Amino acid sequence: MVQIVRGLLILLALCLGAPAAAAPPALIPMPLAAVWHDGEVRIGADTVVEGRGEAASTADYLARELGLKSKRGGPSRIQLSLVPTSKIANPEGYYLRATGNEVLIEASDPRGLFYGAQTLRQLVTTKSASRTVPNVEINDSPRFRWRGLLIDLGRHFFGKQTLFKIIDEMAAYKLNVLKLHLTDYQGWRLEIPAYPKLTQVGSLVDGKPQYLTTADVREIVQYAAERHIMVVPEIEMPGHAGAAARSYPEFFNKTGDAFNPAYPKTYDFVRGVLAEVARLFPAPYVDFAGDEVGDAWEGMADVDRLKAEHGLKTSNDVQAYFGRRVVAIIEGLGKRPMAWDDQVDAHAPNSVVIQWWRRDKPEVLKTAAKEGHDLVISPADQLYFDYHQGPGEPGAPWEGNKGGPQSIGKMLAWEPIPGDFTPEESSRVLGIEACVWTEFIATERYLQFMTFPRLLALSEIAWRPKGQRDEAEFTKRLEPHIEALRARGINARRGEWDAYEFITN
Repeated sequence: MVQIVRGLLILLALCLGAPAAAAPPALIPMPLAAVWHDGEVRIGADTVVEGRGEAASTADYLARELGLKSKRGGPSRIQLSLVPTSKIANPEGYYLRATGNEVLIEASDPRGLFYGAQTLRQLVTTKSASRTVPNVEINDSPRFRWRGLLIDLGRHFFGKQTLFKIIDEMAAYKLNVLKLHLTDYQGWRLEIPAYPKLTQVGSLVDGKPQYLTTADVREIVQYAAERHIMVVPEIEMPGHAGAAARSYPEFFNKTGDAFNPAYPKTYDFVRGVLAEVARLFPAPYVDFAGDEVGDAWEGMADVDRLKAEHGLKTSNDVQAYFGRRVVAIIEGLGKRPMAWDDQVDAHAPNSVVIQWWRRDKPEVLKTAAKEGHDLVISPADQLYFDYHQGPGEPGAPWEGNKGGPQSIGKMLAWEPIPGDFTPEESSRVLGIEACVWTEFIATERYLQFMTFPRLLALSEIAWRPKGQRDEAEFTKRLEPHIEALRARGINARRGEWDAYEFITN
């Protein structure tokens, strides 16, 4: 009855020409549940941000982002509090309430508080010289616990300042995994003190070394951790290894693009490299990739002997042998191995997290789920950000083009978990990860153009529950975010006209 009366009053006000209530802020990702109320909380220079104990670091972060004080007192306040898991079960979930002269954010874990703070940042509206937050109650938590973005530093190198900007935007949109593709044919991008030629030789671009030092990595990892982002290293093996082969050819095949699985000292080299990687990156995962080896070992007498000694018949069998040894090394270092779905063909142990990318091989994804692998979903035709965004726009010419431009609309129409997955198989999907491969991306400006605003659609898909998505509604919600990104110096694509800059003849 109360709702009917309230509805009639609103209708009467509209008929009399009263101004309509302001539309709520355009949030991305849209929270799980939000109830909007009349009124607003004023955010002024005297507003304070409070958080005690483990909430203090997020309170300090939020105060810096909003240009506010972070201490007790003041006529209005933003209060951050940690509560028992009995109140908020999901460690990444949060409750936000704005009413009167207070904004309250509650969570059972600092991660949830941080995500609530990101929502609050989007809720702040500037009108004339004043800032306000609309009265609202939000209960929110993510669908997937792996919400990732891969940046390829191997093909073209991008340094820590570029990565800091990406990390800031990932944090703003509640993404939590940054994977760094650190090695490939074109370059080795990580300092390994025990093997100095990897960077002295393998990182050279036009005669100049381009790589992350160990100090750079520590800064990146710390910067990301402060924003609740895990940095996962990817060291390509056995294929895609030309830069390492140029540096230490004794551990590689005749053509210099794949590790030699038959040479015992190869595994000492792998162990030495991965030990340093495990030391530098505190994330529980080390990705060894394991994809696209092909016939790299054909005609190698020592590999033929290996096959005879171990009853290996095919290249897949050899790759499986190599993979098992690498998995043992990674697990011996206290890390969990991760690889692309090619490793399903190579019969990887089910302790390996499989990242599915081959969109034309759904049976491989199903097999991985049945065999008990945890999964990260990254199909090339949905989440490869090196592919073109609209007809005639620049982008990689690989198989991702078969499904048409990799537009935001195409992304929003996609459901990450296959419909034929059982509940148990569905539970193995950790989440999704978009990939920015850089064979054709040489500048930071173009990197940003290809990543933004598709990264925001990635956030929406990774955070929101399963269900239909309205492209028109999301596009409207996206517009102010694109302008905000550009105001922050991020070259976010607004439309096809922005692509002209990157089209070459």
